[in-house]
Amino acid sequence: MALFKILQGESSRISTDITPFHEGYAYFTPDDGGFYIDAVVGGENERICINPNSIPVECTLSKDAWNSKKQTITVDGLFTDSNGYVGLSPNASDEAFEAATRAAMRITKQEDNTLTISCGGEIPTIDIPIIIIILP
Repeated sequence: MALFKILQGESSRISTDITPFHEGYAYFTPDDGGFYIDAVVGGENERICINPNSIPVECTLSKDAWNSKKQTITVDGLFTDSNGYVGLSPNASDEAFEAATRAAMRITKQEDNTLTISCGGEIPTIDIPIIIIILP
């Protein structure tokens, strides 16, 4: 049985290269709200984040990048099996909202670091800002 001890500090110190592993210790990083536990899993020392944050990624669907009513964008941190959702950016103009509505867009392919969006309606004639939320 391990001692359970809660420590706190900045997230920049959460690496085991900086803060050594101690089985049973818990770490709270108030700057990003992270909560970590040091545990031995399968004989290996692991620092496990038990409340990973979602990752927002802002992208733009370029009016000039549509090909056969499809567009593939680069999304760093996205994996083939990632869960999440895509929506119109809160910074989108009324014109972008109207164009996105007419486009009837949906995700049609997801791979490591790429996402393909397809139009079921009109191809947008203006750039469409989107936000991708990658869930842990």
